[in-house]
Amino acid sequence: MKKLLASLMALSMVFAVTGCSESSDSSSESKVEAKTTTTTTAAPAAESKADTTTTTAAPEESIADTTTSANDTTSTGDEAKGTYKDNVYTSDLYTFKIDSKKWAMQESAGVDVMFTYADAGDDAELESASINVISMSNDLLNGLTASDYADQIKQTYNSMDGYTVTNDKEDKFAGKDAYIVDVTGEIGSQKVLLNQIITSDNGNLVVITYGASENAYSKLSDEFKTVLDSFELK
Repeated sequence: MKKLLASLMALSMVFAVTGCSESSDSSSESKVEAKTTTTTTAAPAAESKADTTTTTAAPEESIADTTTSANDTTSTGDEAKGTYKDNVYTSDLYTFKIDSKKWAMQESAGVDVMFTYADAGDDAELESASINVISMSNDLLNGLTASDYADQIKQTYNSMDGYTVTNDKEDKFAGKDAYIVDVTGEIGSQKVLLNQIITSDNGNLVVITYGASENAYSKLSDEFKTVLDSFELK
C-alpha cells in the first residue's frame, strides 16, 4: 500500500511534466524527459486494479526503503536538489522541517525528495502516508506556469479510472500564490486521499504532494500540517 501510493503520487507528477512539455521546444522537452524517464515504469503499479499485466510492473517494487539519518548530509540520487540534516531538508528553491523520528526519507527517482511515515507503531495503515516534493527551475520550464501545471494535474487525475478531483482552488502557501488540488481515489479496496500544492517563485515551480489511505489521513492531519507550515520558499 505504501509503495503503491508513493508511486501514484510520483506518477501524477510525471504525467503533468511530460504533458505540458509537449508544447515546449525540443531542448526543454529533452530536459524534462531526462528528469522523469525513470519513474514512468510506475504506471502499471498505480493502475494495477485494471488487472493489466505488463513486464514493467516489477520496478514499482524498486522504490527503495533505504532511509537516512537526520545527521547525514546526503541526497536521494540524481533527481535530488538538496540535503537533509538536523531534521531540515534544504534545496536551492525551498526548505522545510520534518522530524526524522516520525518520517523516513526514501530514495525515489523523479522527485526531489520523498518521506514516508515511519512512526506507525502497530497501526500499519499509517505507513501509507507519504510526502513528495518536486521542483523545476525557470530555465527548464520554458514558460510553464503553476496554473498550467495545476490544469494538467487535474486532467491527469480525471482521466484515471476511479479517481476524482474533489477540490480545486487558488490559495496562499508559504506567502506565495498557490493552486490546491485535492483528489480521492482507490488502490485495491482502500480509499486514498491525495493533495497537491503547486506554487512558483520567480518562475521556479515547486509541487508538494502528500496523502495517505483515508483512515490514516485523518489520523495524520496534524502531522501533515506541521510539515507544510514549516515550508519556506527562497
